[in-house]
Formats: sequence, structure tokens, C-alpha cells
Amino acid sequence: MKISDYLEEKFCIMELKARTKEDAIKELASLLASSAKVKNVKQFMYDILGRENLGSTGIGHGLAIPHSRTGTVDDFVIAFGRSASGIDFKALDGQVVHLIFLMGASTGELNLYLRLLAELSKCLMKDSFRQELLNAKDSKEIIEAFRKSEVG
Repeated sequence: MKISDYLEEKFCIMELKARTKEDAIKELASLLASSAKVKNVKQFMYDILGRENLGSTGIGHGLAIPHSRTGTVDDFVIAFGRSASGIDFKALDGQVVHLIFLMGASTGELNLYLRLLAELSKCLMKDSFRQELLNAKDSKEIIEAFRKSEVG
């Protein structure tokens, strides 16, 4: 499975309104509320924020991957948000975050969850890929960037 199998145009926000980590997570989780895979969006947000309280998911290079395995999600969901001004996620490198991937998986989907987290991390390690996401004009270009990156 690939990220591009799960990321949909309707789950991408090209300019987040949020200015805080908590608001960004809420904005992206609310977007996933329209997915039939999210059974309880309020509990989903609570679970994501609970995971975030254990340690920041701001991994550096302007990236954050807030995530949780939760009973409120069937299978796997992912949303993408971009912030031109950046959001303080208390990232490992101390820099603000511009690209956020919110992920949720069913508690029974450990293997899928770990594989997709690894796939996302592999793509995001490439400077050129991150730059492509920052320069994308719309959500279609975001998904196309994943498709190209996942082939190689």
C-alpha cells in the first residue's frame, strides 16, 4: 500500500487557517470527518492530541506527522495541510512546520499503520520532494508528487 492510495484531494488543505498546533490538528481532523472511516471525529481529535502530548510529532525540516492508532478509525486515513507562515509544533529542530500529515489507523491495523508511516517518512526525507509539496498549486499536484515518488 502507498500513501497515494489513501490521500484524497478533498483531504488536502493548501493553506491552513490554523496558527497553533492544536488548531491545525483540529482543522485537519475535521476535514476527515467526511470520511466514512472516521466514526467519531471528536474522539479522533482527542486521541491525536493525546499522542501529541507524549512528544511532538514535529520531526524537523518543516514537517509534522501527528498520528494515532485509535478505535475511532476504520482502516487508515490521512489528511495533508500546508501553512505558508508556519506553525510551532515544538519540532525537534526548533523550526516551524509548513507541511503537516495527520494520520489515523484502526487499533487492529498495526502493520498497515507502520508501513504507511515508513513510506511517508521515506518520501519526506528527500529535499526535492518536500520542495515539490511546498510549490504545489493544488491538491492534485500533492497527490501526483506522491505517485511519482512512490514509483521509484
